[in-house]
Amino acid sequence: MAGTATTSPTARVFVLSDLVRAVRAGLIAVVALAAGAFLFESVLRPLIASATVDETVTQTLAGLLLLLMPFVGYIASSSTLRPIARTDILRAVLTALIAAGVVHVAVVAAQAAFEVGPFAERASLEMALVEGEGGIIVESMIPGGAAEQAGMQLGDVITGIRRDSVDLAGLLTRVGQSQPDDPLRLRLLRDGEEMQITVRVALATESNVDALLQGVVIALIVAVVALFWPGAWTPFALLILFLVPMVVGYIWLIIATFSYRTQGLLPLDGSGNIGGLTLENWRFLTTNNIAGYQFDIVRITLNSLLIAVAMTVTVLLVSSMAGYALSRMNFPGRRTFLSFTLILHGFPAVTLIIPIFFVLINLANLPGIGQVVGFNTPGGIALVMVAFELPLGVWLMKGFFDNIPWDIERSALIDGASRWRTFRQILLPQIRPGILALGIFAFISGWNAYIIPATYSIGRGTSNLPVFLNSLLGETSPVDWNQVAAVGLFQLAPIVVFFVFAQEYLLNIYAGGTKGTT
Repeated sequence: MAGTATTSPTARVFVLSDLVRAVRAGLIAVVALAAGAFLFESVLRPLIASATVDETVTQTLAGLLLLLMPFVGYIASSSTLRPIARTDILRAVLTALIAAGVVHVAVVAAQAAFEVGPFAERASLEMALVEGEGGIIVESMIPGGAAEQAGMQLGDVITGIRRDSVDLAGLLTRVGQSQPDDPLRLRLLRDGEEMQITVRVALATESNVDALLQGVVIALIVAVVALFWPGAWTPFALLILFLVPMVVGYIWLIIATFSYRTQGLLPLDGSGNIGGLTLENWRFLTTNNIAGYQFDIVRITLNSLLIAVAMTVTVLLVSSMAGYALSRMNFPGRRTFLSFTLILHGFPAVTLIIPIFFVLINLANLPGIGQVVGFNTPGGIALVMVAFELPLGVWLMKGFFDNIPWDIERSALIDGASRWRTFRQILLPQIRPGILALGIFAFISGWNAYIIPATYSIGRGTSNLPVFLNSLLGETSPVDWNQVAAVGLFQLAPIVVFFVFAQEYLLNIYAGGTKGTT
């Protein structure tokens, strides 16, 4: 009896202190994210708007912080109870659930006070609707609201918007995409007669009880999961979470290329039914006409290949020799050359478009070489791209040469090898991973280039795949996105091959380029 009387009060006090600590940690996390959202929305956004700059980044970040705010609070409160979970699971779970409930109530109260989240004003017709057999039935209306002012009545059956049929989900989507005071002309049935009534969209606060109850359930689930979540899994979970949109995008790309059209990730046929797979989108490989647009896919692909190969060979040749000289030789102006090379790498290419245009025009007037590296030639485009890629290549190659011990080179020179032979037969094999990495990097840059080829080429004779892909996005004609997806996948195929078989060498480009010295 004495033992029981002594243990119970102590346990109750200890659980209460754990609860206070967990709730405090959760509320601190919530307040921190709310303060960040307030900073973005109410401080930075008006400050940027005062400079007549139209941007949505601050609003997006504020919305993201508000979205994550409750979940971070649940996780923070449960994380303080992990040591207890190792010895007393039941006590830790009970405390985590209570703490998550308290944090959830605090978050909901704050959302209601500031009219954000589920309590924010949204576009609404200010009437309650249910799906019926013959259409959407008006179940109730807000007195004096937009629907009542427009003349809607209880029991009206909405069948469409203007001439288009609509279901409840489609109507709610249309309302959600509308701006305040936008008119929606609803087609409806009243006492067997068809009529049309225009209802103007209004802003209203619609408290969704089901959403609030779902929030409570989610809070309790997140609290329990966070209590037992292995910390070592967190980086992998975040990586998977961030990769999901990219993976979904690639899945859609593959599905779209073999479909007439898509709805989400589902392929649809001409009648709107699931299915209807086709190879029609790949017809550009065997024809030279898409919707009246004439092209030669073989020549376009060869142009892309020529630009990428010429850029790769030139960048590797010049960068390796320049990197060796800068790493192993001491000559006047070496530091100045390195500094200017770094500045050139950071110089925006777009600011040099006009001067380079005149340079290429003058080169085109030269006999012989003008037909190879002048304006509107693949060689001229490759030459410009090489000029912008060389600073990076030179610095990376210098970094790789800096990592080779001097003893290897000294031994070759003492044995009578010349500088050129030492460079070619001794040092180059030592940096083979770096050469492969830089070569792959240069090839990918040349293969995916758009701005420079689009600027310095006229007509379809010298356009590459990115320029051809952009030409399919007409501003005045409908865009066949499935056709665009097929051309994009065709252009992406070599890049995927490079990444699959050469990702190990691509990682070396950063390992070698960051260890160099001047």
